[in-house]
Amino acid sequence: MTTIVLVHGAWAGAWSWKGAAKLLRQRGFDVYAPTLTGIAERSHVPPENVSLASHIADVAGLMRYEELENVLLVGHSYGGMVITGAADREPGRVAGMIYLDAFVPESGQSLWDLVGPHGAALHRKLAQDHDGGKSVPRPPSPTALSAADAERIGRMFTPQPVKTLEDKFVSVRPTQTWPQRHYILCRAYAGSPFHAIAARVKDAPGWSYGEFDALHDVPRTDPKLVADTIAEIARGWGLAGA
Repeated sequence: MTTIVLVHGAWAGAWSWKGAAKLLRQRGFDVYAPTLTGIAERSHVPPENVSLASHIADVAGLMRYEELENVLLVGHSYGGMVITGAADREPGRVAGMIYLDAFVPESGQSLWDLVGPHGAALHRKLAQDHDGGKSVPRPPSPTALSAADAERIGRMFTPQPVKTLEDKFVSVRPTQTWPQRHYILCRAYAGSPFHAIAARVKDAPGWSYGEFDALHDVPRTDPKLVADTIAEIARGWGLAGA
């Protein structure tokens, strides 16, 4: 059986995947959706003690201690930073990777490197105003959600430890090799940094590519679309459920 590990984005938590995880389990997949340290129900951990390395260790440790094999890693948004690091730490356990409107770092890059100086400066100011620079509250969403979705989703977000955004992913392997990878761009999220990332990987060796006519919050607003697409990609790669 293929195991799917769903990794949420910044400010979110396992709750982001609740609908998609349920649907994927119904399709016969073994599914894990961990909440990363310092966020959501784990936000009791002081933000100054949490880094990108902490989150990479969360997911790499999950795969190692649950003895997971044949894993399909799925990362949404910031989760792309995390699954890249986790696959780098535990390459023998990972059969494929899906980046859902997500960051794809090279070794030596941070999320702030990928969002550019304007985005990094905004995060720094928000963090300084919030708690002296330890964590970043979620900026106002640039995507147009319905009033019901905005109310339901907005109250669930928690501040993101700043070191998870400023720290660089650094590969621990002399030569980076990756399993099959797929990128999904949410094309309705105009002006996002993910358009440039999608253009970079779209025709790159080892990648396949698709798009959603959807906004960035799609795991939370359309879990069926997300689950159906993950299952279709998995089966296309020969990674079937039970």
